[in-house]
Amino acid sequence: MALPEVHAGPAVRGGRWSRLATGSELAFMAQCVVAGAVFLATSGMRDDHGIGIDPGVFGAIPALLVAVVLAAYLHRVLFVLPVMALTRALGSRWWAALWAAAIAAAYAGWASAGWDLPYGWTALWIAGPGVLPVVAASYAHHRSLGWTGMAAKVGAVTGIALLLCAVGAFLQERTGFGAYEPPRLEREQYVGQWIGDGGARRLRLGANGEAVADGMRLADPNAAVWDACSGTGTWTYEPRPERGRPGSGGVRDRVTLTIEGCGRLDALQVAGTAERPELFCVLGDPDDLHPRYAVTLHRV
Repeated sequence: MALPEVHAGPAVRGGRWSRLATGSELAFMAQCVVAGAVFLATSGMRDDHGIGIDPGVFGAIPALLVAVVLAAYLHRVLFVLPVMALTRALGSRWWAALWAAAIAAAYAGWASAGWDLPYGWTALWIAGPGVLPVVAASYAHHRSLGWTGMAAKVGAVTGIALLLCAVGAFLQERTGFGAYEPPRLEREQYVGQWIGDGGARRLRLGANGEAVADGMRLADPNAAVWDACSGTGTWTYEPRPERGRPGSGGVRDRVTLTIEGCGRLDALQVAGTAERPELFCVLGDPDDLHPRYAVTLHRV
């Protein structure tokens, strides 16, 4: 004897409820992977301060992928499912954007109150990564697609995006389009006060070649990271002989310091832009496997 039709209703509704956010976690993970690929593909268009890509980043990829997967499922539970549930209650997919904005605004208010964060930027950072997951969940729900169907579609789109990133990185490297070039400053543009590390490092360059340094980095490769020197002395400006891309071994303009009692100091290289120039030196041995990082001074 066949069961009455009424017994099938709750099961169907329960199944639909469980599939409200199908594919949202896949879209979240895909956008993180593509964002990482775009970051690597456009590395030649940013100033790497003479460091390049740290090889240690590639060793951390497995841990990063695990973190992305956990974040994707957390985002599904805290953001996408509430948005889709409210949208389903109203019966129109066009309300999804409104509910997403409302939930992002609520989370932003909570975060800004708890951690004293700027409300507007916090709301954008919460809402921005949620656009594609909500779109993917809405698409899957209204097309009655399961997880495997969404995996195929998201995988295909992600593969195309990664291929475009690879082609773009190849063309950018070959053509040099948009490649970063450090600013070319005149000597008098270096005169003034420079500050870095939250005020821990200060440098004043005078128009007549005098220099006052506080907390400047020693050039001795055996010096500890916190070793520094302060005092008065002189500075000289060394323009690079020809233009060259920093990522390809090009030489930057330099400022060389001679501070009494400090010994040899690391030369400071120019970075940033002509409007907002920087001086930096790189800490760490380029032949060492340990991470290298740049100490940067900004003109004030």
